[in-house]
Amino acid sequence: MDKNNYRQDMSIVKMFIDEWMTCFNSLEKEILKLELYSKDMELSDILLDDIHCIKGGSSFIGLSPITRLCFEIETILKALENDEITVKTELIDSLLLFLDFFKAYLVRLNEIIKEKYFTDEDDGLYLEIQYEDHEKQEDQVCHSLKLAFEKCHVNAPEENKIPEQGSENANLDILQSEEFKCGLAEGIQEQFQLENLEHIEKIENDLLMRLDSNGADREAINEIFRAVHSVKGGTGIYLAVLNPQSTLYTGLKQFLEIVHSYESLLALIRDKECKFENILVDLSFFVMDYLKSFINAIDSEKFENLGDQDILDKIKQQLLDLQSVNSAGENKCVITPLEAPKAEAVKSKNIVTQSIRVNQDKLDKMMNMISELLIAKNSFMHISSKLNMDYDLPEISKEVKEVGAYVNRISDELQNTIMSIRMVEVKTVFQKMPRVIRDIAQSTGKKMELILQGENTEIDKTIIEKISDPLVHLIRNSADHGIESLEDRLLKGKPEIGRIVLRAYNKNKQVYIEIEDDGKGIDPERVKIKAIEKGIVSQNEADKMNQNQLINLIFLPGFSMAKKITEVSGRGVGMDIVKSNISKINGKVTIESEVDKGTKMIVQLPLSLAVSRGLIVEVDHETYIFPLDNIVETVKINRNTIHEFNGKFFTYLRGEAIGIEWLSKIFSTGERDNEKEELNAVILSDGFENYAIVVDKLRNEQEFVVKTLEGHLASIPGITGSTLLGNGQVVLIVNPIDLMQFIEK
Repeated sequence: MDKNNYRQDMSIVKMFIDEWMTCFNSLEKEILKLELYSKDMELSDILLDDIHCIKGGSSFIGLSPITRLCFEIETILKALENDEITVKTELIDSLLLFLDFFKAYLVRLNEIIKEKYFTDEDDGLYLEIQYEDHEKQEDQVCHSLKLAFEKCHVNAPEENKIPEQGSENANLDILQSEEFKCGLAEGIQEQFQLENLEHIEKIENDLLMRLDSNGADREAINEIFRAVHSVKGGTGIYLAVLNPQSTLYTGLKQFLEIVHSYESLLALIRDKECKFENILVDLSFFVMDYLKSFINAIDSEKFENLGDQDILDKIKQQLLDLQSVNSAGENKCVITPLEAPKAEAVKSKNIVTQSIRVNQDKLDKMMNMISELLIAKNSFMHISSKLNMDYDLPEISKEVKEVGAYVNRISDELQNTIMSIRMVEVKTVFQKMPRVIRDIAQSTGKKMELILQGENTEIDKTIIEKISDPLVHLIRNSADHGIESLEDRLLKGKPEIGRIVLRAYNKNKQVYIEIEDDGKGIDPERVKIKAIEKGIVSQNEADKMNQNQLINLIFLPGFSMAKKITEVSGRGVGMDIVKSNISKINGKVTIESEVDKGTKMIVQLPLSLAVSRGLIVEVDHETYIFPLDNIVETVKINRNTIHEFNGKFFTYLRGEAIGIEWLSKIFSTGERDNEKEELNAVILSDGFENYAIVVDKLRNEQEFVVKTLEGHLASIPGITGSTLLGNGQVVLIVNPIDLMQFIEK
């Protein structure tokens, strides 16, 4: 066969595979919807379109197993349209079994194409798909579809019911077949961990929270079942490629047993239409905690003390309890069927977006390269100016300037594109918080609700990873310290359910995250007394502080307003770490509070840490950059308006007294300039108050890329890092927050 023709044929097959993967994603979603909305004929039309597309393509390139199975499914769907069959669990399970087989077939097909597409051997150019047991698996899926068709037929006798154990065995056979072993990539472990953690996060942060407030939410129960089914399927795939003698294989078998038992419990709850009682919600959270602990322990393969047997016993006990209730003919766990949702909710076909998973290191490397390009583009303006001023070549200078403008435009577009790729929704962090609130509510006996707003606000993935723990701590503080007990709220005339709002929004190229509660608020006088008792401030220092300064004492190490130490808080560690961690990513946290009204914590964050804009200044012939995020304004200050009190200098700016200091004095590069009548000053803000920093010259604004300092240089107070200017000069980047703390000492 001519190699060029062969490659063309392979391109056609690859095109079919890409199209089928799109169909596969659509099929999985629509089959799950079919279980909920079986009477919606538009759903069966969508399924028929996808199946017909797959059948036509598989017939064209000679994949008879897929063609045969698609024909069986078409028969089922047409019977469903004609009301000849009804949708039952067995039918959905059989359709999903086909999807498992179909996906495995596609994986193996894709591998064969990769192997043969690049081969140089003439005798290996023919497309052949041969699984050692693919015919057996194909027959099992086909048999399952036919039995489901008979079972779901309107006039089907009861004896045609499919044994549950047979269905499970068929599913596990598929998962353990050779096509999975041959088709899995080297990154199976990472894929297993990432995908299962996504399912677990969805279950515990969304579905279980819904069931906690409404145990009769059938849609949530069905979604949990499908998610757990996916976890079980992924576990089977992972087991299929492991060495049976390995520690991981043994641990994963126990993991699979727990997942399978929990799935059986969910199936019983679903099929018997039981209400998802609070005890089932608690058990489900225990199961999710175990699953997360196991997945996180895979790298170390230390699976001891995970409590797997205890979890398994609890699940089995619940299974026995539910089975005994139903076998006794009681209706204790039977719920009133929910009103069917309107058909309009599912009529529109989902648009399947194409995406790929990329290692974050690759994105970071690309961002670093673009950052270097941003530095390089600044060189064009410097060279243009030098050609014009030093060498008197205005025409060449103009050409260089035009090229620089062109490169500048391209680099800006590249920067915006890669930054948009790195942006993720804060939803990934917010979804963890309902579980936190629920746990605190149960441990403290309080009643509270969490309201999430602005979950679609986007921020750089690096910042998301660093902000997660501080937000958890702030949420815990609001729930534990802010929200009063039930008795106190009723005495104050407040609703018995405490309200905590977690919101995010964009403003002035910054992301703001607010944690607001309607609790008791922060009393500045109580903070003052507590701080004096703990020796954090003296009586004299406290008397000079305004209310805002007193409230901000809670950010000092060792400070706590808690009357007793609990599992949640009270040890006086945390708030100082929160502020420190937020400052490290160029953010700041502020507090607004009113006694008996509530407290609002405001976290201000940059959109990205990669590229920033700053103001270039000069002091004693040295150049520094102040990030614009912390600059309020630049002003000229008359020397006669500067006053001294207790060794500190201050001035009046539009009627407000603000502190003032010389940058040369802070960095010990020189003394204060006592000759100039007007001083150049940069007004900085740390979120609480403003401060004026005197410099020799104010130059221009410029984009810069932060290069972290290493070794002993990394601990220099008031310095974030360094960067390069367009002329190749290395300059230091000032950290305004550290600088202001250093001044106030």
